[in-house]
Amino acid sequence: MLTLTNARLFDGRTTLPGRRSVTLEGDRIVAVEERPGPGSGNTIDLAGMTLMPGLITCHLHPDFYKFTLAEGMAGDPLGKEFPPGVMMAMGIRTCRVLLESGFTGYVGASCSNDVDAQLKIAIAEGIVPGPRIRACGHHIGTTADLNDSKKWWRRQQTPGTDLFVDGPDAMRKVVREEIRRGAETIKIFASRGHGFPSPTIRNMARDEIAAIVNTAHERGAKVRAHVADKAMILECIELGVDIIDHGDETDEACIEAMVKAGTFWVPSLIYPKLLLELGWGGPVGVTEALYENVRRMLPVAQKAGVRILVGDDYSGVFRDVIKDDPLDHQVGCYGREFGYYGAIEGLSPAEVLGWGTKNAGELLVDKPGKVGVVEPGALADLIVVQGDPISDLSLLSRPSQVLKAVIRDGAMVIDRLPPSSNRTAA
Repeated sequence: MLTLTNARLFDGRTTLPGRRSVTLEGDRIVAVEERPGPGSGNTIDLAGMTLMPGLITCHLHPDFYKFTLAEGMAGDPLGKEFPPGVMMAMGIRTCRVLLESGFTGYVGASCSNDVDAQLKIAIAEGIVPGPRIRACGHHIGTTADLNDSKKWWRRQQTPGTDLFVDGPDAMRKVVREEIRRGAETIKIFASRGHGFPSPTIRNMARDEIAAIVNTAHERGAKVRAHVADKAMILECIELGVDIIDHGDETDEACIEAMVKAGTFWVPSLIYPKLLLELGWGGPVGVTEALYENVRRMLPVAQKAGVRILVGDDYSGVFRDVIKDDPLDHQVGCYGREFGYYGAIEGLSPAEVLGWGTKNAGELLVDKPGKVGVVEPGALADLIVVQGDPISDLSLLSRPSQVLKAVIRDGAMVIDRLPPSSNRTAA
């Protein structure tokens, strides 16, 4: 049993008044009390530091790290840039970067070589340290779609990150196979947009999307869709897609549909922001109007009750053209999103911090599991931060300075607490 006492507590929703003590037993939180005194068992005095849920990013490609712009322009397939073992090594590196950034969980948004599912096994077996994972599989698309339209004579015999399947029956089979291989989330490319141009809006037929969603839900998996156009956003929500990735043309009608269906939304605005800053938006269909539309809709969606999430297309594709690339897989980069979204008028710091804690926890683990909140019965994935993130969200982009502890499943995996933290042992 471990008690963390005398803490400023952000519980995933708000900062509670005064100082609190939180007691852990095994992998669970068993008590949250309004007293700064010692608990039973081991006790650590946090001396007013902030105790909060571990951060969770909800659009992550763990092996998207060494793929370059030149390879993309040449038509090389994503996920085939190195052998499978090297791609897995990138995923292991990403897990380390996540923990050192204060992120104790991620929701996959596609990978090659079953990297998510295999990382989850390796972490569960104690082979490597890492965050809690909701595993994703490949991108699922269709023959000659926007991901399959480069140089057809160079198509690989084995897939990288993308799979191309046609027809409802084939979609059912591939979804079942993805789940058999450990995917808990199925990723589809439903429409163009968000940097993926195409002469047509639709990337996948309605009956194919329906078959994917129905099959995934029958097997207990969720579905996330790369989708940007309003008509396709509404269709995906209607058909039961669980997570809208990007949603560039989201408006009040889309927000109303998301609220009614309980759909999650990952806006991932840093990627189009960088394209626009580089002057590369036009050729790939990213416009200032679409970017500003999402910024304008976020406070509307928050007020309406949409479960918004943090997460973006972290990679290495801008590494050589942007100094201090905010989308590189480096310690501190993931946490920059909180300051970025918190600066949008109409959004409060606590609301935005809830995107990466409470909201994200509702996606990361299925009920009756609970994570992303500090309350009795929740999984003990926690971090300790020097300072108050609600007063300054940019703290979360400086973990090397302010991150003092990371607790995963009740175990201390990073401990930088000062010797003066008055630790007592039972």
